[in-house]
Amino acid sequence: MTRIVYHGDVEDVPDRRDDDEVHVVLYGAGRMPDGVARIGYQLLDATSRFGFGLRSDAFDLLTLALAVTAADTFVPRGGTHDRWCRNLELHVPLIEPTPWAPVVRRLEGALNFLSGDRWTLVLGSDGPQPLGQNVITRRRRRIDLSRADCACLFSGGLDSYVGALDLIGQGIRPLLVSHSYPKDSQYQNRLMRKLPLACERFAANAHPTWSGASDVSMRTRSFNFMAYGVAAATAISQWRGGGLIDLCIPENGHIALNPPLTPRRFGSHSTRTTHPHFLSEIQAIVQAVGLPARLVNPLRHQTKGMMVRRYAADETFSELAAKTVSCGKWKRDGIQCGRCVPCLIRRASFFAAGLNDATHYRSEDLREVLVDMRHRDDLVSVMRAIGRSEGADMEAWLLQAGPLPPDPGERSAYVDVFRHGIDELRGFLRASGLP
Repeated sequence: MTRIVYHGDVEDVPDRRDDDEVHVVLYGAGRMPDGVARIGYQLLDATSRFGFGLRSDAFDLLTLALAVTAADTFVPRGGTHDRWCRNLELHVPLIEPTPWAPVVRRLEGALNFLSGDRWTLVLGSDGPQPLGQNVITRRRRRIDLSRADCACLFSGGLDSYVGALDLIGQGIRPLLVSHSYPKDSQYQNRLMRKLPLACERFAANAHPTWSGASDVSMRTRSFNFMAYGVAAATAISQWRGGGLIDLCIPENGHIALNPPLTPRRFGSHSTRTTHPHFLSEIQAIVQAVGLPARLVNPLRHQTKGMMVRRYAADETFSELAAKTVSCGKWKRDGIQCGRCVPCLIRRASFFAAGLNDATHYRSEDLREVLVDMRHRDDLVSVMRAIGRSEGADMEAWLLQAGPLPPDPGERSAYVDVFRHGIDELRGFLRASGLP
């Protein structure tokens, strides 16, 4: 087991530290002692832009999310017996741990579902607090919460772009919430400026930093993103004097379900960032704590192709859709690979919508990918899944990724969106000259 110990101040970090411990300064800025990590310094400034102090339960959720992100980053999977499942014990100080005590085991379970690790959360008191009102009142640039009806996650990907367009088209003003890594912020800003309505935005980079080895799988990244969203929704509720606020998490149903394409991708090896079971668990936790946010995925019953088709006749959409990012590997050199599962689903969506895909991909010709032993794994897995889908029990297949909602209508709609998603991939691969 690896113990990750969190501190609100670098002065609290002990000089002598055990080898099986990682010490992290929450919201820490500046240079840390050797072997000490920091995370979240941008969030103090970002939350101060609301113009008032964020509720302590919402701020504690941010603290928990940063703690999870730090553990996920600073403890490499390679040191475990199976090179995947880590045993993590987090000692996290909160402003007020009491509301979290009844849900801590449920949160551990949700994190296990998300990342495949064993999580133990030990919650303490005297945790970090938001910046004081004396600092907040000096902020010249503030988020105008009077222009926000809901919060909406805005990654700069195609789904988040469509999600924002849908809300604006319905007359709903979203407060856009972004986890802004340096490269991400470039295309997030570009898309935001082209939206048909000027929207307010809450953005920050968690920026986990230290001198040791780091893990790059980042299976828990969506928990951190959702904590940002819940904080933004809570701020809107505070400004309005109370009431439940929607947090829109726009993700097409096929990607949200992300059923394993092959047995080798079983469990958390297939990402579960917006799986309906994970969203329902986080919603239950948020509700139990008393936070005023309602998590909603408005695109859960749509494939990516259905989303694109609705806007295919809009010239501005056609131009900007090609500038969104779906590939998880693009940060290496700024080019989307064109051959990973998210890229294949993206390319299939343009084809299904009859829209020219002007995106620049590193691998344009999939026939060349198929004979490239180094890079063909995802393509071959998709081809096998398409073959497997003929006559398959689609609901049983989906259950391999995680529990489905008990409501029969919801279950049926998820099965349908998965089937349609496979059909979109089949049509695209055939048009690309693949069997």
